[in-house]
Amino acid sequence: MRTTLTATPKHFVAVDMGSNSFHLVIAREQDGSIQILHKEKRLVQLAEGLDQDNRLDNDAIARGLACLKDFNLRFSTLDQARVRLVATHTLRVARNREAFIEAARAIMPYPVEVVSGHEEARLIYKGIAHSQELAERNLIIDIGGGSTEVVLGHKTQAQILSSLRCGCVSYNQKYFVDGKLTLENFRAAQAAADKQFASLAKEYFSGQWDLTLGSSGSVKAICEAMQHFFNDETITLPRLKQLKQQLLDWGHVDQIELPQVDSKRAPLLPAGLAILISFFKRLPITELQFAQGALREGVLYELAGISQFGDVSGRTVESMAKLYHVDLNHAAKVATSAKQLFDAVADGWQLEPWRSLLEHAVKLHEIGIHINSRAHHKHGAYIIANSDLPGFSQEQQQLLALLIGNQRKKPNLEALAQLEPAQKLRLIRLMALLRLAVLLNLGRIARSLKITRVKPTATGMQISLPEPRQRINLFAKDLQREQKQLAQLGFELQISYADN
Repeated sequence: MRTTLTATPKHFVAVDMGSNSFHLVIAREQDGSIQILHKEKRLVQLAEGLDQDNRLDNDAIARGLACLKDFNLRFSTLDQARVRLVATHTLRVARNREAFIEAARAIMPYPVEVVSGHEEARLIYKGIAHSQELAERNLIIDIGGGSTEVVLGHKTQAQILSSLRCGCVSYNQKYFVDGKLTLENFRAAQAAADKQFASLAKEYFSGQWDLTLGSSGSVKAICEAMQHFFNDETITLPRLKQLKQQLLDWGHVDQIELPQVDSKRAPLLPAGLAILISFFKRLPITELQFAQGALREGVLYELAGISQFGDVSGRTVESMAKLYHVDLNHAAKVATSAKQLFDAVADGWQLEPWRSLLEHAVKLHEIGIHINSRAHHKHGAYIIANSDLPGFSQEQQQLLALLIGNQRKKPNLEALAQLEPAQKLRLIRLMALLRLAVLLNLGRIARSLKITRVKPTATGMQISLPEPRQRINLFAKDLQREQKQLAQLGFELQISYADN
C-alpha cells in the first residue's frame, strides 16, 4: 500500500560509542514525534583494548572503525539527516583517542563528542524520560562497559549526576578474566564497586525516591536471568544473591545456561552482577525495574529538539494513529461507548489502573485496516507487537496487542493461556468491554446504540438495552454471537431488552 506524506521528514542519526557496544539509531520526525526507523547494536569491546597505560591497541581501534564503516552505510544516503556521534568512558580515558577520532572522521564527516561522565549521566536520564513515564522522584543506574552512571531526578529533570569508575568490561578483565566464578572473585569485585558507591553524595543514601530503574546491557541481561528463574524481570537483592549462587555453582562463564541472555553478553554477567549487588547493599533499594531508554535515545531526542515529556504513551498512541490513518471520529464514538461500560464496572472489577490501556486499545483498534480490512484485528495486533512504542513496558505492549487482536471474531485462546491467572482474568474483562464497544458502533452507524444498565458480576456482566428485541433484531443477533464467543473465555454476558 502506497502512503503519500505531506512533507519530507527530517532524519536524525545517533551513534553511541560505548566501552562494550556501539549503537546506531536512525529516526525521523513524524507529526511532531520521533519515529524509530532502525536500531543496530555491535559488540566492539573497545574497553578490552585498553592497556595499563590507557592506550587503545590496534585491534580495538580496528574493530571500532570497522563498525563505524558499516554504520555509515546505513544512513549516508539519507536526505536532511542530522547526525551526532557520542563517545563515553573508554575514549574519555584513552591517551591515544585522537588517533581513533581522526580515523573516525575520515569515515564519517561528523565530529566525535567525547562526553564527560556527568554529561553521559544527563543524556541517559533524558533518554529514559523520553521513553517511559517516570515517577515524582527517580533513581537510575546505568552499568556500562567502563563506567557506571547514577542519577537522581525529579520527574523529567535530572538533578544529581554521578559517574563512577566501575564497568562490566573493566571489572571482567580485573576480577573474572580467566572465566572462573569463585567466591573470592565476587568478593573482590563487590568490594571495589562498594568503594565507588560509597563516594556518592549524601542525597543518594536518603532513600527518598519513588522509582528505581536500571539501563544498559548488563541490567537487561540480569533482568532476563530474573525472568528465567522467577518468571518476571523484577530485580531484588535476595534474587541477585540467588543468581550469584547459581553462577558459583556453574563455576565458569562457559557453563552459564541462560537461554534468554545473549551468549556474547553472558561472560560479562558476573561483573555486572557484582556491581549491582554492591549498589543494592550500599543504597536503600528494595527493587529495580529495567528502563526502556538509554544514552542513545537521549542523544536522539536532544538532536531532534523535540520534547515528548509528559504523557509519553499518549503521545506514542497519537503518533501511531496518525501514521496509520486511523479514523479518529469513529474511534471517538467507540471510546464513548467503552467509557460508559468501563465506568460502570471499574470499581466492581478493580480495573481503574488499566483505564488508559483500554483507551489506547480503543484509539488504535482499527490500525490494522491500513494493511487490509480483512482480519484487520490480527494485522493491528502484529503492528503493535512489533513496533517501537515509547512509554510502554514490554508487558503493556503485549497486553495492548492482545486486546487489539481479540477485539472481534474468535478469541485467541492459546495466547491468553500464556498469561498468569489474575492477569488473564483482567484482560478478558477489558477485552469484553472493548468488544462490546466495537459492536455498539458496528458498521459506521450514525449514532451508537445505547445500553441503559451495566452490572458487573463475578463471572461476567449484565447489560440492559432500552429497545425491544425485534426493533434491533440485527444487533440482537450480533450480541447473541458475542455471547458465544465470550463464553469460550468463561465470561458470561447476560442481556435483557425492553420487552423482557
